[in-house]
Amino acid sequence: MDIVNVATMILVGAVAGTLAARIMRGDNFGFIANALLGIAGAVVGGYLFDFLNLQPGAGIVRIISDTFGVNLPLNLVGMIVSATIGAVVILWMARFLRLGGRR
Repeated sequence: MDIVNVATMILVGAVAGTLAARIMRGDNFGFIANALLGIAGAVVGGYLFDFLNLQPGAGIVRIISDTFGVNLPLNLVGMIVSATIGAVVILWMARFLRLGGRR
């Protein structure tokens, strides 16, 4: 594995984990925990988007390009979107299982 790929995976994971924690009204878990959450979310999100036969981030890239004239790399935006949605699913499942266990 290339060092650039590993660094990209960690940074995308940290961004996705932080976004997912904010979306789920949680707190920032710290860089390492957010990165791990985001990497796990990338796996879950990848399976989810493959199952639905969707390409994450394509619409976002098109809107930003049309509105602001900024060309973002589709694969990077797609990775962040996919990993964030996967991390949200993981946090939702954890919250559901935790609340279900208290009853």
